[in-house]
Amino acid sequence: MMVITAINLYAVRLLLRNLGQEDYGTFNAVAGVVLASTFITTTLAVSIQRFYSYTLGKGESNQLSTIFSASMNIILVLSIALLFIFETIGLWFVNNQLSIPPERLVAANWIFHFSLITLWFGLLQLPFTAAIFAQEEMGVFALISLTECVLRLGVIFFIGITATDGLIFYSIGLSAVAVIIFLLYAFIARHRYPEYRYCRKIPKETYRSLLAFSGWTMYSALAAVGITQGITILLYMFFGPLATAAYAIAQQVLHAFAALSNSIVVAFRPAMVKSFAEKDYTSLNKMFSANNKFILYLLLMVAIPIILELRTILDWWLGPVSEEAIIYTRLIIIYMLCFSMHNPVTTIIQSTGQLKYYSFFVDSIVILCLPATWLAFHLGASSEISIILMIVMCMIAHLVRLVILRRQYPSFSYATYISGIILRGLFVAVCTFFVVYLVHQALHPGIVRLIAVFASSCITTLLTVYFLALSAKEQQTLSHFLKQRMNKFSES
Repeated sequence: MMVITAINLYAVRLLLRNLGQEDYGTFNAVAGVVLASTFITTTLAVSIQRFYSYTLGKGESNQLSTIFSASMNIILVLSIALLFIFETIGLWFVNNQLSIPPERLVAANWIFHFSLITLWFGLLQLPFTAAIFAQEEMGVFALISLTECVLRLGVIFFIGITATDGLIFYSIGLSAVAVIIFLLYAFIARHRYPEYRYCRKIPKETYRSLLAFSGWTMYSALAAVGITQGITILLYMFFGPLATAAYAIAQQVLHAFAALSNSIVVAFRPAMVKSFAEKDYTSLNKMFSANNKFILYLLLMVAIPIILELRTILDWWLGPVSEEAIIYTRLIIIYMLCFSMHNPVTTIIQSTGQLKYYSFFVDSIVILCLPATWLAFHLGASSEISIILMIVMCMIAHLVRLVILRRQYPSFSYATYISGIILRGLFVAVCTFFVVYLVHQALHPGIVRLIAVFASSCITTLLTVYFLALSAKEQQTLSHFLKQRMNKFSES
């Protein structure tokens, strides 16, 4: 994930240079109309993986083919429905509501149609991707993800070299990559996991369970995707392509942080779901605590130096950028720190299968960000208010998450969570920020200060976490693990 993140960040620099800021903003606005529906992709991915992992945890692997077949049928029906909706209402919205410059309207339509193809193949690969996650084959997932990342970088590299319009070429290239990745997932999953096979006889109860679970999960994903893609569209409507381009830069940093967070989540989620299915709540509580700490401390270690050194990083990464891009990016990092903490909570709630009240109350708060942003823009507020509202709504929603988690999972303890995770996390953040800020102020801007700031952040976070944020048992486990690794290294 670190390698993929580095390649993706370089790809943005190359893409911004090859397309230009206005075309880059136009692409993100038009593609954002289609990508707003990726909440469906997120929903189905989580739902299918949950049912795979739960089934494996109960030792009913003979039911995997039924779940695979039902999910594939649901995806095919949804794909056809989405194609119809986007080619009618979506196309009208792009051509009449986004205020695209007339000379770029043809390219915008190409972007729109090929974004649909990309979305379609992304949906089709979900049952195969979920199978790889459920089997905890993280190496396979990492290899295919890296392949996808390199292929996308290759597409960006050839923008401007061919005679085709850059926006059109980029859209076609992304669609081609989506087809290749789908074929890779399908080929590997079918050959490594023979139990995931299509069958025609599928009980209605399987459809009912998948759709019921997916319905509320879909509402959650709609809220998460809606506020990011929805704000992209609102920024384009109220502030134009340059503000959208600045927000797109911030979103790339958001995606980089999300990749780090998800690399931890995808490793914990199958094991947590299986532990719940086995009623092994002791192991589940340990994994819940570890998952929260891994996410929080890893993101803090990276977030603090990036916030302080952001201008230098963006200048080296993309060249001179607008002040808006710097403000958006700092705020989006704070938002991501808050948002990422929901993952361990949501994993347990999804394990219970009782999503109705959780999704309704939590995500209704989150999705209020969109109308609030529209109203703020309409009243003349500055563009950064959109991300500030995202942060506020995210923090309120997390409090509601914890209340619902306590009701649905009695083993959860407010006191343990607040003292063991939140307060210790705040202490680690304050200590690390204080040390890193002193280093930042003591040195002149440049590569030496950048390295020193990141190094001091890593060292301070690790030491503070080890001595002050981990329990005695966690310290013992970590020390034992490190000694084993050192012994193996010395022997080799």
